[in-house]
Amino acid sequence: MKKCQAPDHPHCTHWVAEGEAVCAAGHSQAASPRRQELLHASAGKLMQKRVAVAPGNLHLHFSGYDPRAAGGRQTIRLELRGMLPPDVSIIEVQLRSELIATGATKQRLLRTASGLWQPLLLSFSSRNKEHGQYPLEISLSHEQVSKARRTWLCTSVIFVPRADASLTEIHSVFLTAQKNIRVVAEDGGIATLSGLGQSNGYAQGNMNIEISATDASIAKLDMRPPSGKYEIAMGTIAWDEELMEITGEPEAPLAIATSARPEKVPPARPATNTSKTTATRWAGLTGQQTRPHSNMRLFALNEYVLGRMEQHPQADILLSHHTSSAAENVRLTRRISARHALIRWKGVRAEITDVSRYGTLLDGMVMEKDLPYALSAGMQIEFCASVRGIVRLQVMAILPHAMIIAEIDAGAGSDLLYLIKPETRPQAAAQSPPAGLPLVFHFQGGFWHRDIATLQENSLDAHTDLKAIPQLASVGRYASVPYAGVQDYGTRY
Repeated sequence: MKKCQAPDHPHCTHWVAEGEAVCAAGHSQAASPRRQELLHASAGKLMQKRVAVAPGNLHLHFSGYDPRAAGGRQTIRLELRGMLPPDVSIIEVQLRSELIATGATKQRLLRTASGLWQPLLLSFSSRNKEHGQYPLEISLSHEQVSKARRTWLCTSVIFVPRADASLTEIHSVFLTAQKNIRVVAEDGGIATLSGLGQSNGYAQGNMNIEISATDASIAKLDMRPPSGKYEIAMGTIAWDEELMEITGEPEAPLAIATSARPEKVPPARPATNTSKTTATRWAGLTGQQTRPHSNMRLFALNEYVLGRMEQHPQADILLSHHTSSAAENVRLTRRISARHALIRWKGVRAEITDVSRYGTLLDGMVMEKDLPYALSAGMQIEFCASVRGIVRLQVMAILPHAMIIAEIDAGAGSDLLYLIKPETRPQAAAQSPPAGLPLVFHFQGGFWHRDIATLQENSLDAHTDLKAIPQLASVGRYASVPYAGVQDYGTRY
């Protein structure tokens, strides 16, 4: 048996027995080399058509939404579905809604080796929010610098019901805004749909509803008008949103709007504004002062100057002595030079050079002035050589994209320093920081955090909800400069 071989009907699917002159549709089986040409030409046209219409089919799939959890914290799963060129591997996603604590958040979608996109998790809270429908604006943009930027937009609606609303009432209201949905019951739950605006026993409008139940759950579809109130278990809702492509956008990083800061700031101007230019070099994350290393100070420079903390600093990383005596702190801090040491990146290695007046100790040995020394994990740096115990730092880890240094013997509120290579995004399988420390990197003019388990990336700026990031949940706030109390920090630039 073989398929129809008629040259004028290349898409005929009838099977023909060996020796038969015609197929079941009456097509002659005369062999012809033109048949292969027609098949290849037809396949080429189909592929061109598929590529041409594929971007229009791009959509976001929302799942895991539980509208009955009014007043609580929720997490929705977003999945990008559709066809994109294979050279697009990262997409920036910006989300805006009143339900998001900071009003907006910026995250990333990463493409896996199989070509699929990793899901995105959106956390929000409806606490103290009036019941009703809240719009969710989503903007997606890929970051191919050498080509024109492509941007997609969509607007969804998140329904926040009354706290005493039944699931039947929730579904009825929710379906007025969403027609293509899926109701899911899991782990012994019950999902039910009933009374969807019927008239004479028939549902009005066209609705594509999928109900599924797993793990000993119950799913029920009842199109009759409901009577009374149902007391049932949790149910989640899923739906799709089409993405509309916006063409002709200029090539620029997708970022939350901030004010611009000049390269040089007059000394009288405080360097505490939250501009994007400042964030491209440094930032600060302040947590609970009762915990060790509660201050995470982020730096994205090619050369780091370590020096004395003062109101008019000449260094990037500011050092000071910490004891219970303020007078002793001032006296010993003066033993640290304004420009005490330099740390530079040399490929994948890092070097430290002493340029101070009173010297620097590296693992207890006095460094020669102006001579670079290679750094490695575990090394201790002490300022200064003539008086011991003023400030001591320890190299926690040296990663391909960053070096992590911890301040020791400083008690509660000590510093954790991230010396990050500018514009260097670590690979998915890159070396991870020591256990318990977050993975932070610098890319596209800002700082980012990557969840090591899920590989989800979140931008770190004034609009980021830090409590939604498990590894940064204890961080209290974000600052545009690492030392907020130093008014003239950064003026040397």
